Amino acid sequence: MNAAFDVSRLVVIALVVGVVGLAVGLVLGLGAGVFFSAYLVAFVFWTGLSLGALVLLLVNHMAGGSWGAVTRRPLEAMVSAIPLTALFFVPLIFGVNVLYPWTDAAYLATHPTVDFKSGYLNTAGYILRAVLYFAIWSAMAWYYLRGARAQDEQGADTGRVAYRLRSLGGAGIVVYVLTMTFAMIDWGMSLNPVWWSGMFGVIFMISQAVTAMAFLILTMTWLARRSQRIDELLTWKRLQDLGNFMLGFTMFWTYVNVSQLVIQWTNNVVETNTFYVLRFYEQPWTGMGIYLAVAGFALPFLLLFSRWVKRHRLALSFMSGWALLNHAVHGYWYLAPESGRLGLPGIADVAIFVGLGGIWLAFVLRSLASRTLVPENDPRLSPIPLPARTRDHVPAERGPEVHHA
Repeated sequence: MNAAFDVSRLVVIALVVGVVGLAVGLVLGLGAGVFFSAYLVAFVFWTGLSLGALVLLLVNHMAGGSWGAVTRRPLEAMVSAIPLTALFFVPLIFGVNVLYPWTDAAYLATHPTVDFKSGYLNTAGYILRAVLYFAIWSAMAWYYLRGARAQDEQGADTGRVAYRLRSLGGAGIVVYVLTMTFAMIDWGMSLNPVWWSGMFGVIFMISQAVTAMAFLILTMTWLARRSQRIDELLTWKRLQDLGNFMLGFTMFWTYVNVSQLVIQWTNNVVETNTFYVLRFYEQPWTGMGIYLAVAGFALPFLLLFSRWVKRHRLALSFMSGWALLNHAVHGYWYLAPESGRLGLPGIADVAIFVGLGGIWLAFVLRSLASRTLVPENDPRLSPIPLPARTRDHVPAERGPEVHHA
């Protein structure tokens, strides 16, 4: 580990919390018959954090700009946990028959439209496709993490490595969109196999972007209190850039949710609008839907328009923590009703969620501490030499953020 950034104690605490949480969730969840539905919600959320970070890392390399170099290490640490999330999938293999009605022959006999889909919706296909998804995502993570190590080790010619990483970013995003679309059909939409939506995968993709950006902001502000170099690089301007990303992602998340609602409700087809009939007319889903509309969109939308919020670390950190909470609720609101859940999350849900999160966080922290916090060889952090006649006439950088509050 990086001697200047020792997180051994935090890693141990996170692991202990994770193991205890999973143990408590296993006992309580199996006893109440909710283990697999609670585990699915937690699995989708924590896997989504790493996948959202993968997309942000691709955008990071494609977009250029010094903000990308500054935020690379936390994103790479989150991406490095993708193989771990593949292990998180294993318990779901044992819950396929519990979660998904398309595994029941009696159900298929009374639902011919679902029986028609059995060539795709079957246990073997479910497992094999998951193996394929994680193999592709892990390969993408390996490629970009290997490129990062090469850039760290090569004092010169790092521009060629940066070009190679940037040039494959667009193709990587296309692959991510395709694989995530099918993954969310398998893991989420097929919980109710008579229902379908072309926006379902997109909704979870943009949710991953929001949560990954929120976690990135929390990590950067936390690191800035522990590293003078990060503190210097995390200027108010770069912090505002991250806040603008949060605002844009939140707006698009709202757009795709509303689009799906309008399209499905106006269809007036029983196979599609029952998804919203359940959530609009039955408690506690109605209350959670109102909460998501207000706390998930309206308030963040208004607050993140403020430059003051986006330029101040404490304020933006609060908004980021709030976003993580909102999207955890969003995942439960989308997945739990289709798993047959009738109420709000219980102790088992929280324990399993915290358990997976503790293990994931321990892995990410260890990965983050294993390398330098700033990729100094990244060409985006190298100053561009100025012509001699203008070198002495460059305006001074604006002062600390407190001067511009």
